[in-house]
Amino acid sequence: MLGNNEKIEGVELKDVFTGMLAELPWDSLRAYILSNAVLAKLCTMGGFRLDPKFRSRMEKIVIKDVEKNEFNEASCNGVFASWYPVHTQLHKDLEDYFHSDGYKAYREEKGLGEDEYELQDDVFERIYKVDDFAAWRILLCFSPLKFTKEQAAKILDDKKDDVNLVERVKKAETERDELSRKVSQLTAEAERLRAKQQQDQNEIQELRKLNRQMKSDNEQLQKRAETAVAEMKRANERVSDADTEREQREKTLREEMERAVQRAQNEVERLNAEVALWRGRHEEQCAANRGFQEQAADALRQARDANEAKEAFAAKLSDTHSAVDALLDRIDWPKVAASMKPSPTVKRNLNSLIKKLDYDSDRSLTIEGTLPEFWERLNKAERDLVTAIAKSTERELQNGSIQDYWGGLAEAFDEVMVNLEARSALLGMLRDIFFQTFSDEELQEPTLNAKPAKAKK
Repeated sequence: MLGNNEKIEGVELKDVFTGMLAELPWDSLRAYILSNAVLAKLCTMGGFRLDPKFRSRMEKIVIKDVEKNEFNEASCNGVFASWYPVHTQLHKDLEDYFHSDGYKAYREEKGLGEDEYELQDDVFERIYKVDDFAAWRILLCFSPLKFTKEQAAKILDDKKDDVNLVERVKKAETERDELSRKVSQLTAEAERLRAKQQQDQNEIQELRKLNRQMKSDNEQLQKRAETAVAEMKRANERVSDADTEREQREKTLREEMERAVQRAQNEVERLNAEVALWRGRHEEQCAANRGFQEQAADALRQARDANEAKEAFAAKLSDTHSAVDALLDRIDWPKVAASMKPSPTVKRNLNSLIKKLDYDSDRSLTIEGTLPEFWERLNKAERDLVTAIAKSTERELQNGSIQDYWGGLAEAFDEVMVNLEARSALLGMLRDIFFQTFSDEELQEPTLNAKPAKAKK
């Protein structure tokens, strides 16, 4: 038996494969190309698409690839599988036979496998037709069907020459028509190419001009780029120096901030301690103030009582001021003072309250102002003390310390006590002077003349 994997004398496999490939439908050829990644890359290289108008180019690439692989089964089986159904009648006859019971019995008789195919001589004679000579040659070269030497010889006998002659004539006519069509196409294409050549030349001139301009622009841009790079380097150096300075400044600021924070914390601690101390003092002061407030309330009540008594006394005194002033105006004080013989107590009190009168050397000296003015000056210290006691609550806080405030009033208390003693002494002194100097009869006169007091025996 002769299989398609055996070399067949007198057969050019390339021509047979080319004929088989030419009969292949475009969809089948495209599917075959896409199934082989390497082949698909070769066919689409250069921007070509898998399009029917590029079929002749694709066929050449496929033939070249198969020829490189020496027309082995792996390269040719795909093309044959797509070609086999093209000859429908031959395909039907062979398939009907291989699926028949007669072939099943023949295969069992010969011990053939399911993927082995042979034709009995009577079946070959019945199916074989000279008109299908080219198809049978393809089957002989690329199908898995095994032929006997006689069957192969019949396919390759001299009758093939007649068939080949007819085919060559048909093919020559076809090629002539095709060449005429291609000549027309090429002529038109030549005209188009000449026009395109002229256009391309114009474009080349423009491109050359543009290229020169671009070279000039490129040189300028290159110079600008070099300048920019140099400027960038200088800027980077300035930025680096600025970063170093900034880091140093940040370090200094952080240290200063830490010191400031530490000082603030120390100050806060000190102030908290001081606040706690003042809070304690305030609580103590509040406790003491409550006692002082009670004392101040008592003092205010006493002051109100004293003021009421004073106002009553002032009302009575106001009625007598006019008479007393008129009376006192009538007194010749130098004569009275020169003629009186004051006791040591009266003289001491007089010297402690008014300006010392030396009547022996200066008889024109008198008491400064009127007697009510002098008396008012003695009363002022008493009123100021009463006011300080009444407003002690708010003045204690203004002064800052209760001890200091009341310690300052101690002298005022002493001064008021002295003033009270002075006023009492002055009243007694005036009474003694008046009744030692004047009698009831003299008081009836329009002018009072002082008389010397009688000396005591």
